[in-house]
Amino acid sequence: MNNALLYIFIGALFDTFGDLLMKSWVVNSSASYFISGMCFYVVGLSFLAYSFTLKNMVVASVLFLIINIFLLTVANSCFFNEILSKKEYVALGFGIIAIILFEIK
Repeated sequence: MNNALLYIFIGALFDTFGDLLMKSWVVNSSASYFISGMCFYVVGLSFLAYSFTLKNMVVASVLFLIINIFLLTVANSCFFNEILSKKEYVALGFGIIAIILFEIK
């Protein structure tokens, strides 16, 4: 894994935690979830911004979003019991194929 992909993955991981905290904020109406979620978003997007110095901005952004969606899918099924439809799993599979195509030299 190259450095750019590592930064993108770490950023997407932080962003996923931010998403989960925001979902908790919506469910529980607790300001601490909102503030924590925003902090995770800032850190995650900082990693994404730094990855722009190593990789094309468009490619880095697409990779970030696909990784975030994949991580969020796993986390949602574990923590919130939100399950995707078959069509949505197929779309996620296309996202994983996109990551592979972006990273093939």
